[in-house]
Parts: sequence; C-alpha cells; structure tokens
Amino acid sequence: MPAVAPGRQSPSLIRQLALIHAGIGLVALFIGAFVLHQTLSRVVWLQHQRAILAAGAEVIQRLGREGPPGLARPFSPETARRFDSATGSMRYALLASDGRLIATSSGAEPGLPRLKEGTPLASFQTGQDGSLLWGVTQDVQTPQGRLWLQIAQDMSRSYVVLDEVPIAALGPTILVLAVGALLLFGANAGLLLLMLRPLRRAAQQAGAIGQGGAARLELDSMPVEVRPLITAVNGGLDRLDDALAWQRGFSEEVAHELRTPLAIIQAELDLLDPGPARDRLRRDVEELSRLVGDLLEAAEAASDVPVGNDSFDLAALVAEAVPRLASLAREGRSVIGPGRDGPLPVRGDRDSIGRVLRNLVENALAISPPGTAVEIGLDERRPAAEAVLAVSDRGPGVPIAERSLVFRRRWRAGDTHRRGLGLGLSIVERIARAHGGRVQVGDNPGGGAVFTVTLPLAPETAAANAAPE
Repeated sequence: MPAVAPGRQSPSLIRQLALIHAGIGLVALFIGAFVLHQTLSRVVWLQHQRAILAAGAEVIQRLGREGPPGLARPFSPETARRFDSATGSMRYALLASDGRLIATSSGAEPGLPRLKEGTPLASFQTGQDGSLLWGVTQDVQTPQGRLWLQIAQDMSRSYVVLDEVPIAALGPTILVLAVGALLLFGANAGLLLLMLRPLRRAAQQAGAIGQGGAARLELDSMPVEVRPLITAVNGGLDRLDDALAWQRGFSEEVAHELRTPLAIIQAELDLLDPGPARDRLRRDVEELSRLVGDLLEAAEAASDVPVGNDSFDLAALVAEAVPRLASLAREGRSVIGPGRDGPLPVRGDRDSIGRVLRNLVENALAISPPGTAVEIGLDERRPAAEAVLAVSDRGPGVPIAERSLVFRRRWRAGDTHRRGLGLGLSIVERIARAHGGRVQVGDNPGGGAVFTVTLPLAPETAAANAAPE
C-alpha cells in the first residue's frame, strides 16, 4: 500500500478552501470597492450636472427669449441668491460662438470661462484657475444667434445634491451587487471543480486498475480529508486480491490433484476389452480432463499477465508452434503457417504470446468444418511500428452484432453444445492489451472469421524502421 513520504505535509481541502476563499474575497473587495467608487462617482457627477442645469434654468430660458440683454434685468429671488457670490455657490459665464466672453455672474471670474485651446469644455470639475468648480456648458439658441452658457458650482461650498445621491445610486448599486454575486457564484463553481480534481484523478486511477495501470490508488497527492477513503479502497482491493489468490490457488491445486488420477484411469481403460462400455467411460474421462484443463485455464486467466521488456522473434515462435498445433487437427482439418521469411522481433513475453497463438488456433479448429484449413499469417506495419498476427478459419464467422461480445468470458459463437468455460478469446484479449496491443475480429474472404492480433515491435526494430533510408 502506498505510504506518505516522510516529512511531507499532506494538503488539506479545508485549508485550501479557506485560503482560496480569502484570496478571492480580498480580490473581490478591492475590485468591488473600485467599481463601486467609479459607479458612485459617475452617478454623482451625472446627477450634479442635472442639478446645475436645473439651478440655471431661469438663466437659460431668459437667454432663449431675450438673448444677452435679458441678463441685465433682475432674476427671481431664488435664482439671484444662487448666483450671488456672497450668498450662493452658482456661477455662470456667457460666451460667443468663437469663445469670446460676453457676460458673467458676480464672482465667476477667474474660474470661468473654462476653455481648452479656446473652446468651451462640455463638462469640467475644475475652474480655469484650478479651483474646485464643477460645471457644464449648454448650447443656447438666442435671438442674436447661437451662444455658449457655462454654469458651474463652487464645490468648496457644495450642499445642493448630496441628499439626492443615495436614491440616484440605488439602481447602479444593485446592479453592481448582482454582478458581484454572479461572479462569486462562478468562482465558487470553479473552486469546487478545482477541489474535486483529486477525486477525479482517483476515479481515473481506479478505472485503470486491471487495464494496464497501477494496481492501487495513489495516496501521496491526495488531500488529508480524502486519504481515509483512498486507504479504505486500497485495503478493500488488497482483501479482494487475497481472496482471488486463494481461489486461484485452490483451483490450481484441485486441477493438479485430479490430473494424476485421471491419467491413471485413462491408462486403466486402455487395458479393458474394446466395447461400448469402455468407449463411454473414455468419453466421460476425456470430458472430465477438459474440465480440469478449464480450471487451470481459469486460474491462469485471473493472474497477472507477464510482459517485461524483453524482445523475441514472433516469426520463429510461429514456425515452432505450427507443427505442434497441426497435430491437434482432426477430421481432415489442417494448420497452414505463414510464408514469411526473416525475423519479426516484438516486445513482450514469449510464452504469453505463444498462448495467444495456441488459443486462437484451437478456437479456429473447433469451429472449422472438416476438411478445411486454419491459416496463420504474419505482417509488419512499418509506419505504425506494429507486428500483425492473423488466424483465419472457414467456420461460421462472427456476426457484426456479436463482435463486441466475442472477447467476453463464456462466449461461444452461439454454440451451446460446446463444453468448457469459454475463456480462450478472453485470455487472448487480456494478453494483447497487457502488451500494449489489441485484438480484432473480421470477416475472412470466402467465409469464416479472421482474428488479428497487433503487437508493438521491439524498440530496436521500431527505431530502425523510423530511421531515414
């Protein structure tokens, strides 16, 4: 079982969550404060501009009716108070279209007019002399023509719009808070996904157990809150392996113990006089022997497939196996080897690949009609650095609908009369996958099926094929 590296502090989901939330909170605080400040400043400024124009409404109306001469007549008491430098904070300056000053209220200069390169500014928050003067420029059409009226307020004595700011800022503030809530929700969702990454990684590791991946879940990189779960899962896998090892060992012992008595019984049957009784007993003993063989096969199928990093010649393995496999053929069946010359080095365990070849040929012989041949083919795919072993027969073939099931245990191509546990093709697929290869089934031209096993070439062969000629 994986152990924690000494001196290494385990990460904590709660600690990570608290730290990340604190970081997000600080960032959100600064960003929110900045956005809220800008929003409120904009709202106050827009509201102030409306208030300034409202305070100078009488001046604007009189200019529109009478032009500059109308400014010589007295204004209403309220307007007069606002634009009196002693009692009010409002100022105005009337400009010609060319920027020339026509008239001003008392105390307006030197803050007004507010110009930039001889042109009146549309809005401003400082006077021409740098004073704290907030104002706007209004285009007024008068009987004398188009004029510019600049109205401003001395903000050092400002009190006009402060009581209107909260109501005006309510809508934008709600909008800012809503956007902040959405951002916080998105951050929490992303944080949750980030925190679940160790569990997703553990799920991927669990899915790879028995598929060429590690035999146990990794413990070192897991947070402390998840470690008990990982430890429990690894402990359960340990107990399951122990149970399977005991079961496999029991099956092997039973099969080996039965082999010797069965061999003795078969030898004793040969001493009996020929007859129906002896033939019936011989068939029963042979069936029992096949069952013992299946028990050994099932025990081997449950064990780990040896792979290693050794290389061997697949062509030589096939050449050696063909005579032995041909001796299994009955009723006119035959086994034909490949016509390939030269070595074909592949990476892996020689005995395991030999078992793949034997299982495929035995399966092909079992389903081939009498008088037909089982053919073994070899090929090399240079660009993909793969060796291909193919076994074809003239049997009934495998329907397309059943090809996804053909490598499962106990599959027998619809033949319910054949005895055995049906592990041959399942073992073939398991060995091929453990070697980094694959096995496929297709149609044999002229009838039957072709089982194709693809294996990686030996490293030196793959490198030689990849080198430019």
